[in-house]
Amino acid sequence: MSNFTAAMGTVLSPDYPEGYGNNLNCVWLIIAEAGSRIHLAFNDFDLEPPYDFLTVRDGELADAVVLGRFSGAEVPSHLTSNSNILQLEFQADHSMSGRGFNITYS
Repeated sequence: MSNFTAAMGTVLSPDYPEGYGNNLNCVWLIIAEAGSRIHLAFNDFDLEPPYDFLTVRDGELADAVVLGRFSGAEVPSHLTSNSNILQLEFQADHSMSGRGFNITYS
C-alpha cells in the first residue's frame, strides 16, 4: 500500500507503460487536507477485461462507497471524491495483462 499526500501527483500501474505483472493486488491512498476533495483524471487506461480491474473508493475503509470499477481499454471519465481520501485498488489475475494506467490527481 502506498500513500500519496502531495497536493497533485500521478498514480501509475506497476511497470507502466510496459504492462503490469500477474497476480497483483495494489492499494493506493490519496490523502488531501481535511475538508478538500480529490479530482482524478484518467490519462491512459488499458486493463484486461473483465479479470483485471481498478476500484475507486471514497474514503479509506474497506466498506467505503465505490465511485467506480473500471476494466478494459475505455478511458474512464473524470471522478471527484466526496471526502478528502480516495482509495484506488488494482487487482490483476494470473494471466495476460494490458498496458496499465496513468492517472493524475489534484
